Parts: sequence; C-alpha cells; structure tokens
Amino acid sequence: MRLIVGIILGFLITVAAAYWHDTGARDGAQIGGRQQIVNWDVADQAFRSARENITRGFNRLTGEREAIPSDQRERL
Repeated sequence: MRLIVGIILGFLITVAAAYWHDTGARDGAQIGGRQQIVNWDVADQAFRSARENITRGFNRLTGEREAIPSDQRERL
C-alpha cells in the first residue's frame, strides 16, 4: 500500500513542480535562464484526444452507440 501511495505522491509532486516552474517562465521565452518545461496546451490536447479514443473504444466494445447531436436527431 505504501508503494502505491508513494508512486501517486511522486507523480503529483513532479507534475506540480513542472507546473510551478512553467508559471514562472512566460510563453516559452527565456527569462533569467528559465524556459518552459511543458507546453500545457499540447499536453491538454493530447489528453483530450486519448480520452476520446478510449471512450470510443469502450463504447465499441460494450455495444453502446455514440450520442447523436441534437441537430441530427431532428433529421432522423
């Protein structure tokens, strides 16, 4: 149990430290030798894409249909 808590805590501390560092560096420009570690917009886009792919795959496995947008429901 301690191992799992340690892994999760280490991950959270690493992400928090990178975020804290990057908020001090503005827009990737070098300010006093500090440069951004992570491009958070790209990381967010990759996370959203991965989440959508996992959701589609799970829905395909379970046989669920994707939600139909409201403007397309009227045509059916």
